[in-house]
Amino acid sequence: MRTPPFVSVIIPVRNDASGIRQTLESVFLQTYPKTHYEIIVIDNQSDDDTFSVITEMISGFDGNIMADIETTKGSYAARNRGIRLARGDIIAFIDSDMTVDPEWLYKGVSRVSDKKADYVGCRIDIVSSGEKLSLWEKYDIALGFPIQQYMETDGYAGAGCLFVTRRVIEAVGGFDSRLMSGGDCEFGTRVRDKGFTMIYDAENIMYHPARNSFSSLFWKQKRVTLGQIRLRHLFPGRFAHNRFSEIAMCCLQLFPVASCGVIKKLNRFPEDFFPLFGIFYLLRLYTCGLKFAHRCFF
Repeated sequence: MRTPPFVSVIIPVRNDASGIRQTLESVFLQTYPKTHYEIIVIDNQSDDDTFSVITEMISGFDGNIMADIETTKGSYAARNRGIRLARGDIIAFIDSDMTVDPEWLYKGVSRVSDKKADYVGCRIDIVSSGEKLSLWEKYDIALGFPIQQYMETDGYAGAGCLFVTRRVIEAVGGFDSRLMSGGDCEFGTRVRDKGFTMIYDAENIMYHPARNSFSSLFWKQKRVTLGQIRLRHLFPGRFAHNRFSEIAMCCLQLFPVASCGVIKKLNRFPEDFFPLFGIFYLLRLYTCGLKFAHRCFF
């Protein structure tokens, strides 16, 4: 029987004691041989009790596990520290507020091996912890993480649902730690441009908690938009755009219209379609204003 490859699981975290507990509990239950994977938790200078929870969880696990601290702010800097510590032939990334099924590692490694892929993006399902979904959770579930669309349209997967081979890191390097958002896009396009095989795995599901307030949806929108703007400023050649057409598109978005794809997703909850569309439109207006304010049009 072929020896399974050694896998490094990297988990960045900042100020999320409950999230890291749930994530580690699910990663501890993997059916993949414990001797063939390691868990690397990187605390990004939390100022709550997150690191004490990490220490407590580590003491209760009988496999390969370590924790370290990254002083540079940002999840990409934390992931890079994890990469430097990693010993794996395959590196798996998961965010601290996510959970996975016991077969997650086994499925991820199988996709890399069977499909001869170097970069595998997993499906993310957004889930609620409550019995009744709030309006904000419904919005997040409808539009939250279209990983397949990201991979097919833009050539990248989210950094929290990703398997990559060691040779990818050796060829393109790690994430750009100057970015607070958009680093997954920048990294993924480097991998794509090097010609590595990239696939989307709809069968290996990872679970993300639904955002349950307008403020959480708003801050995500702000973070993502500023990340896109930063990408254009740092890499004008790689993320070039037609300014005229994109200003026109931005102006069009000032009107309350949406694509058929967005309407179909929001109509998953037909009883709340109009309030959900209202949230979508308000966030889009804010995005347009932010882009105009930064003189960066997409």
